[in-house]
Parts: sequence; structure tokens; C-alpha cells
Amino acid sequence: MIGVAVWDDLKLELVRLRDLQPGPLLQYPMPEVDAGREPPFTISLQPWATSAAEELHRQFGDNVTLTVGVLSYPPGAPRPRAANPVADLLNPTEITAELDGPAVVQSGQTLHHGLLLHNATDRELQVRTNGSLTAVIVDPHTGDVVGGFAGAQTLPLVIFRIAPGQTARVPLLIGTASCTHRLGYAVPPGDWAFRVTLSLGPVQNDSGRRRTPALPLTVIS
Repeated sequence: MIGVAVWDDLKLELVRLRDLQPGPLLQYPMPEVDAGREPPFTISLQPWATSAAEELHRQFGDNVTLTVGVLSYPPGAPRPRAANPVADLLNPTEITAELDGPAVVQSGQTLHHGLLLHNATDRELQVRTNGSLTAVIVDPHTGDVVGGFAGAQTLPLVIFRIAPGQTARVPLLIGTASCTHRLGYAVPPGDWAFRVTLSLGPVQNDSGRRRTPALPLTVIS
């Protein structure tokens, strides 16, 4: 059977890619499971892993559906992504946000950093997270979103509590997967910016969403 033969070859390639360091695979069918394996097989790769995507496409063609970062491979129409409404800007008389040092990241990689949030109000500030905040990269001239983090994240509820007049460091995740084929699969080197949407308050709702102003980001080769 053609499907079985394709899977037999593909699972060997997936094992090889899985064992590479750094690993190019984000999401893929587990090679240890043979039941129900019929093409096309959906595989997601890191934003920098274009060579691995090229090889998979060369070997398996339409038998694999490839995503590099958040974009389809070979280049084509971007994968549909949920469009969240842009939250209102933080009121600087209540909350200010700044980087815990310069943000510099290699194109195609992910930066683990920190955001310093200052509570200028007279009440406790609660910031809802999954353990960290996730940034989106924007064009510093237009404000258009051009990239961000690609891949799965754990979803525990972690609330950072900031007392009145105090400042807290909240972990920050900055990914460089491009969301436009115009830039390629990874946001290229240059001076960019990013912003973060905060979920404020004890309960998740749209009225508690606020975004930081654009903060500087340097992407290097």
C-alpha cells in the first residue's frame, strides 16, 4: 500500500530529525505509532528549519503538509490565524512596562526575557499568565504585526500579583517566526519592536486586556 510505504519512510526521517540538536521539529506524528497513518502527514518545524522542510518536501511532496514557524511550506498563502482584537493601550498613570535589559535575539530563535511592570495605582495589580507573557513582533514604523512565537505552550494559570507602588518582573517569551511570506519564515535581522497584551484582574475577560507600548527589539543573524 502506498500510504504504508510513505509512512515507513517518513517515520525514519522523523526519528532522524527528532534526534538532531537543536531539534527542527515542533509538531509531528509520533514515529512509534503505526496505526491509522495515512497521508498527508502534518508536520510543523521551527522558523529556522527551512532546510529540513525543503528535504521533507523533496522526499515526500504532497504526502506531507508542512509549516515552518507559522507559514506554509513551500511558500504560499499564510495559514489561517485567529485575529484577536487589539487591546487598549496601558494607561501610564496606572501601569508602566519596560524591558529588564536590552532584548536581542537571533533570527528564527526564541528569547526568554523579562518585562518589568510597575503598579502606580493604590490597589493590587493581578496579571494573568500561563507562566510567562508572549510577545508579538511589530514593524516599528507601522505597528503592523510581523511575527511572534510558534509552537505549543503549556496552559497553567499563573497570576503575578503586584502591590501598590511596587514593580515586578514577569517572564517574557519573544519568538521570531514571521507571519508574512514577504519577510520569509523568520523575522530577519534588524531593528524591530514588540508589544505584549496583558490580561489584568482575577477573571479572564476582554475588558481586562491591555497592551504595552511598542518596546525595542534587535534581531541578529
